[in-house]
Amino acid sequence: ASTTTAALYVLHEPQNVAWLRRAREEAFIKEGGDNIPLKDLRAELPVATSIAREILRLYPPVPFVGRTATQKGSLCQGQYPIEIGDTFCFSPWYLGRDPQCWGGSSEAKDYQEQALLASTFNPQRWLDDPLNGGAPTMFSWLPFGAGPRGCLGTRLGLTEVTLGISRLLRDFTFEFEQTGPLPVKYDLTLNLDGVMNCKITPQRTS
Repeated sequence: ASTTTAALYVLHEPQNVAWLRRAREEAFIKEGGDNIPLKDLRAELPVATSIAREILRLYPPVPFVGRTATQKGSLCQGQYPIEIGDTFCFSPWYLGRDPQCWGGSSEAKDYQEQALLASTFNPQRWLDDPLNGGAPTMFSWLPFGAGPRGCLGTRLGLTEVTLGISRLLRDFTFEFEQTGPLPVKYDLTLNLDGVMNCKITPQRTS
């Protein structure tokens, strides 16, 4: 729910009105994803899918993930030894905003410009590269983790957000009370308390 909320809010920011229009047009044409088989969802709703992935990149449900070693090893070709019981943390939040991965290095002139591009909402990156979003590896996008300890609900979560965006934009218009950048805070998970205060108007009847 928090991811869908974030998507709706970000889409209604003035600089993203073109993406809001594209997503709504797709939602009308594809009937909000009604009767689309799950295996065809990405192909049939590419705009909504790209928006969902981009929101998860910028606002992952969990900001930090920890893993405890059960055997010895090392990282970075032996530079960092790992002992049993060592705990390592990574942040999907910062990983999803890493200028080296998301800064469009071929376009940006310096680090500050890369950082700006990395923090900018741009679903086009997923339309251009549906697998990695333009990042050097799929492991640059880890809102659900990865590997054997990754979230079992990854596909379900992405499907829910994609269909939620499409169906809500098909059926309703939204006028948010708050303006400006999305106010984000984390406890254990993404918390958007108060952001969804808005006027909702039906725009079609069944």
